[in-house]
This record gives sequence, structure tokens and C-alpha cells, in this order.
Amino acid sequence: MSRDILAEIVAKRKADIERLGICFGFERPKRTRPLHPFIAKPGTILEVKRSSPSKGNIAMGLDPVETARKYAEAGTSAISVLTEGNYFNGSLADILKVAAAAPNCAILRKDFLLSPEEIDVAYDFGADAVLLIARILDDSTLCAMANRARELGMTPFVEVRTEDDLRKLKLVQKDGECVAGVNARDLRNFHIDPLIPAAFRKELGPRAVFESGVKEPSDAAFARRLGFEGILIGEAAAKSPDSAKNLVSAFLGAEPNGYGKFWKAYAEKREEIRKNFPGKPLAKICGITNVEDALLAAELGANMLGFMFYSKSPRNTNEADTRKIVQSLKEKFKGQAPLCVGVVADHGTAEEKTAIALASEGVLDAVQFHGVAIPAEAESANIGYYSTVRLQSMSEVEALIAASKHSLPRTLIDAYVPDVVGGTGKRIDDALVDAVRAQEALWMAGGISPENIAEIVKRFEPELVDLSTSLEATHGKKDADKLRAFFKAIR
Repeated sequence: MSRDILAEIVAKRKADIERLGICFGFERPKRTRPLHPFIAKPGTILEVKRSSPSKGNIAMGLDPVETARKYAEAGTSAISVLTEGNYFNGSLADILKVAAAAPNCAILRKDFLLSPEEIDVAYDFGADAVLLIARILDDSTLCAMANRARELGMTPFVEVRTEDDLRKLKLVQKDGECVAGVNARDLRNFHIDPLIPAAFRKELGPRAVFESGVKEPSDAAFARRLGFEGILIGEAAAKSPDSAKNLVSAFLGAEPNGYGKFWKAYAEKREEIRKNFPGKPLAKICGITNVEDALLAAELGANMLGFMFYSKSPRNTNEADTRKIVQSLKEKFKGQAPLCVGVVADHGTAEEKTAIALASEGVLDAVQFHGVAIPAEAESANIGYYSTVRLQSMSEVEALIAASKHSLPRTLIDAYVPDVVGGTGKRIDDALVDAVRAQEALWMAGGISPENIAEIVKRFEPELVDLSTSLEATHGKKDADKLRAFFKAIR
């Protein structure tokens, strides 16, 4: 059984309150600081953080006063102060110091708060907002704590990560305004996935915060492109307060766009599969050239469809056919249609320009750059995109992992065959697949078929599988029986 760190933290905290009292041994001050609005408009929350269960020591020598001053100079609108002592080496005294050092910033008390009385304590020490973790609070306690925060003029900041957490959030929102946050880090095991916040964004309301997992400016920009009004940055800011300005500028300089829209849509589909077909992958059917195949694949459960924009492929399509197919999908499936992706395998071609233009227009949801670099035109075109790496060696796996740290939430891996792009029918070496899945959520293509999909799912647990050749009757035409056999195995 995996370690439940969240349960450990809560248990120790309850014991500390029993032993030390609600102020953990500190003298309770009288508040003199005026209240400040918390994420009333797009802005960042930089964190005073010394350590964590997942990272150990982060900035043990951190001076809360100097750090708060640097955060304020960086342009942050709010500062989060971790006051949990056992695992994060924080204390209530840090709030007093930070509040004095950054008088114009809103202060968030970030802790594993358990009762309405702790809201009063946070107020007295100078906090303007309080973190309320829905997962550790029952309905009545959560609502009581949120209401108490509002009575004091504070902002309740409700953190969610599960469907039941969302249900609790709706209860809090019925009573009044709040800020909602989604933690990209699972507090039970501290694994990070930026697509968890993406999947929840539409359920959160107008004031929503992306929490955790931000290491560099591109991560901050990604959160804003997903449509979040705020972002909470911990380790990256605490380790290097002098660099915090770059994170703030990246977030404030970005806007919600087509890139974020695609990843939100994908993340929502992933959550549907996890809920309805636990342990099964999403499916992308590639090489679509006609309406009949597209409609059947969608009806059987395809989550994404791929359209080749590559003149050397026997499955190459064109603008007119793509428009016709996508329109047919939208008419039949409405908002439940698969995501439609244009696949590009070389640069500077008419096919590449067409794919990018169709994505910019909203006909395609994204462009897949297969074995080629993502061009500047895609990054500036307000479109969804991702890349495919044709793996030959472990060095390419290392490059893929490095690329994923630059706000590419997912990368598709495929087998390498000289002079052949996609549709090779060749499996990737198992050792290379294992190396990728040890570090990343696995998107997998190459040699997958109705006959081996069960074994692949059991062996590698891919998040998404991409098929083309194995489902064909002839090049560019799917075999209906093969499609049905494949989806029977995964749905």
C-alpha cells in the first residue's frame, strides 16, 4: 500500500493542536493590518516555503522578511505562507513577518486547517485568505470555515482534486464567493500532473488558481493559457526569489488561447475515460481520409482522430475533405466529437501551412508535429499542438524528458523506420517504452493492433494509444471489423 502523506500530516497536526493549542504555542496577536483582496484579478501567489515531503529541504535558510520583499518587488499580488511545522518547517510567526515586510500584498495562510477557530487565528496573525483543502474536511466543516472567513472579510481558497471535492466546492459557492484552486500535485503521493487542473478548470468558477508544478516561466504561461486567473508557485520561487519576476511576468504576459483550449479538452476527455473505463487508454485513430471511417471510429469510442498533411503518405488528405469530415462529426456528435488533429511531418510545405491554418480557424483542434521540431509559426498561431518523437535510442528518451519540462504536457512516441513517417507497423523497443513511462504519462504509437492491445495495456499502462495501419483494409480506408475488435478490447 502506498504511503498516504496527507493522512500523516493531518494526524500529526491534530496531535500538535491537542498538545500545544490552536496557536501552536505562539502568543495570539491583535490584528492591526488592513485586509487585502485575494486574486480579485489575474495575478500570482508566491510562496514562503522551506521544505516539503516530496522534495525535502528546499530553502531551509529562507528569511521570510527578505523573501517577501523580493516577491513584492517581483510584482506578485499575493504571498502564500506555509505555517505547517512538521513537514514544511513553517510557523504562524512567518505570517507576522511576511505581512510586515509586504504590506501591499494579500497574505494566504497555507496549512491543513481543520476548524473554524483556525480561521480566526489566521485573521489575527494577519492573513487575508485561508487555504481550505476539501479532501480533508467534511461538508459542514468546510462550509462553516468558508463562511467564517467571509464574516471576517477574508477570502476562502478552496482546493479541489476529485469529483467529490468539486461537489463540496459547489456547496461553498452557494453560500458566497470564494477562490477555487486545483493542485497539480496529488497530496496523497505528491506526484504532479499539470493536466489535472486543466480537466477541472471549467468547473471552478471565475476565480481559479493553478497550484504546484511550476518550475519555469513556460509553466507559468501554460497555466494562464488554460484560463486560470491565479497561479501558486512554491519551490521555484522559494529557491530563487531573485528569479521570481520572470515567473510573474510570464503568467501576466500570457492569455487564455487555443493551446490551452486543446489541452483542457484533452484533459476533460481523459477524466471521462478514467471514470467510465478505469485502466483503459484513450484512443487516437490516425490516417482518417473519409466521413464513413471517421463516424464509425467516433461512434465506437475514439477520443482523437488524425488527419495526415504529408504528401509522401498514402493517407495524405486535403483541406476540403478535412472540412467535410469534421463538419459531419460535429453535426452527429455535437460537443462529444473526438478531437481532430492534423499530422505534419515536414516544414515549409503547403500541407503544413494548411494544417496550421485549419487549426487557427478551429476546424482542427491541434497539430501533431511528427518527427520534426515545433515551428515558431505554431507557437504564435494560437493553436493546440504537440510533438511525436521517433525513438531509436535512450539518448532520444532523455531529450524527450527534457522537452516535456518546457510546457509540453504530453509527447507521442513512435517507432523509428528510415524514410517512413507513421504507419510503420513497427513496435518501439520495450526498454525505451519503459524508460519513457517511468518519467511521463505514456502516449504510444507503433505496431499496436487489435491482436496485441490487451497485452500492451497490461504491460505498459499507456494513457493514449495511436493506431493506423493495423486497422486498415487498404491504405487510407479502415476495416470496420478491425475497428470494432480494437474498441471491444479497450471499452
